[in-house]
Amino acid sequence: MHLLLISTTINKMITAFSWMLIHSLWQGLFLAIVTGAALVLAKRASSAYRYNLALILFMLFIAVCGLTFVYEWQSAAAATVLTPFTGNIGVNASSLFFNVHSVKQLVKTFTDYFSANAPFIILIWFMVFLFKSVKMISCLAYNQRIRNYQVYQPSEFWVNKVNLFSEKLKITKAVKLLQSGYIKVPVVVGHLKPVILMPVGLLAGLPMEQVEAILLHELAHIKRNDYFINFLQNVAEAVFFFNPGLLWISSLLKEERENCCDDIALQQTNNKIELVKALVSFKEHELYGSAYATAFPGKKNYLMRRVVRIMHNKNKTFGRSEKIFFITSILLFGLIVTTAAVARIKEYTKASFKEAAPISKTTVEPTMTVITAIAAKKVRLNKRHGGLPLRSKMINGIAGINKAEAIEVAENVKINRVEPAEAASIKQPEIIKQQADNGSTQAEKDRRNAEQARIQSERDRKEAEQSRMQAMKDQEQARQDRIQAEKDRAQADLDRAQAVKDRAQADKDRAQAVKDRAQAELDRQQFAKNKASVSG
Repeated sequence: MHLLLISTTINKMITAFSWMLIHSLWQGLFLAIVTGAALVLAKRASSAYRYNLALILFMLFIAVCGLTFVYEWQSAAAATVLTPFTGNIGVNASSLFFNVHSVKQLVKTFTDYFSANAPFIILIWFMVFLFKSVKMISCLAYNQRIRNYQVYQPSEFWVNKVNLFSEKLKITKAVKLLQSGYIKVPVVVGHLKPVILMPVGLLAGLPMEQVEAILLHELAHIKRNDYFINFLQNVAEAVFFFNPGLLWISSLLKEERENCCDDIALQQTNNKIELVKALVSFKEHELYGSAYATAFPGKKNYLMRRVVRIMHNKNKTFGRSEKIFFITSILLFGLIVTTAAVARIKEYTKASFKEAAPISKTTVEPTMTVITAIAAKKVRLNKRHGGLPLRSKMINGIAGINKAEAIEVAENVKINRVEPAEAASIKQPEIIKQQADNGSTQAEKDRRNAEQARIQSERDRKEAEQSRMQAMKDQEQARQDRIQAEKDRAQADLDRAQAVKDRAQADKDRAQAVKDRAQAELDRQQFAKNKASVSG
C-alpha cells in the first residue's frame, strides 16, 4: 500500500513538473512582451528603476511557475498512467483551419501525449539540467580557486582606500582587497565575505583616478548584493534553459546591473573620462571570469554600449534582433491564445445544444400513423388474394383468377414496379452529381497536398543548404576563435611573466630603498660627528 502511494505521488510530481515546464514557454513569452513594453516606456528612467522593474518581473515569473506546479500537482489525476501515448498525433494540417472540432481534438491529442510521456520529457530536461549543474558547480569551484590561488596583499594605501569607499557607500560587510596573478580583469567573489580581486600590476600600472573608479564599481556590486542575484539568475537559466523569454530578460538584468554600478561610481567620482578610460583599458583582455562572479569590463560589444551610455546619458534602445524577438513573441503568444480560445468554442456549442427543447411526441405520432396505414393496406391486398403473395398466385396459373382480378393484380404489380423505378431515376442524377463533386473535391485536396509537399521539400532543401553554409561559417569561426584563444593564452603567459618580473623588480627597488635609507642614516650620523669635531 505504501509503495503504491509513493508511486502515485511520484507520477503526480513528474506530470505536474513537466506541465510546469511546458506552461513556462508561453508564460516566458508573455513576460518578454510585458518587460519589453515596460522598458520602452521607461527608456528615460534611471538605470536603477529599469533594473528593479526587470527584476520584479523576473521574480514574478519564477513565482508564477511555482504556482503552476502547485496547480498541476493538485489537479493531476491520482491514477495517471505514465506510459508512452499510442494515439496518432499526425493530423491533416489543412483540416485544422476554421474547424473548431479539429482544433479541440488536436489540443486534446497533444495534451494526452505530453501527459502520458511526461517521464520522457523530464528525462530530456534532466540530462541538459545535469550538464548545466555540473558547469555551475565547476564555476563555483573556479571562484574558490581564484580566491585562494596566486593572491597577494596590496599596499596599505589601497586597503585604506577600500575601507574609506565602503564607509561612503554604507557597506556593512568586511570587504577584502587582494591582487591575483590568475585573472586579467577585476572581479568580485563571494556574498557573505566578499573579496575584490585585482590583477597583479593593475594598482601600480593605472592612474589613481582610474583605479578608484574601478574599486567604486566593484564596491557597488557588493552594496547591491549582485553576486547573490547573479547566482539566482544562473540557477533559473539552468532550470529554464529552453525558455527564450527568460533568457532574454536575464541578459537585460545583467546589462542594467552594470549600468547601475557605473552610475554609483560616477556619483562618487564625478569623472566620466577616467571611468571610460578604465573601461577601455581592459578591452583587449577578454577573459571574462566565471559566470558566477561579477567582472568589470564585460563583453566587447556591451563595453562599447556602456561607454556610449556613460558619455551621452542615454539608455540603450532595442536592436534589430531584439525587435524581431519582441514581435515574434507577440505573434506566438497571440497564436497560442487564439488556439486556446478556438478549442473552447466547441464546449460552449455543445452546452447550447443541450439547452435546446427536446423533440415532442406529437411530431412522431402522425408519421407512425401513416406508416401503419400503408402497412395495413398491403396486408389487405395480400389477404384479398388468398393470403399468398401475388407472384406465387400467378405462377400457380390463371385459372384461379378471373379477368378483373388479373387486371387488378397486373396494375398493382406494375405500380409497385414503376414507383421504385421512377424514384431511382430521380435520385440517380443526384447521386452521380454528388459523386462527381466528391471526386473533384478529393482531387483538389490531393492537388493542394501535392503542392504543399513540393513547397515543403523546396523549403527543406533551402534550409539544408543554409545549414550547410552555416556549418561552414561556424567551422571557420571556431578555427579563428581557436587561433585567438592561443594568442590570448600566449599573451596571458607573457603578462604573467612580466608581472613576476615587475614584482621581482619591486622587491629589488624596495631593498635598494632600504639600503639607501640606511646609507642616508649613516651619512647623517657621520655629518653629525664631523660637525661635533669641528665645533670642539
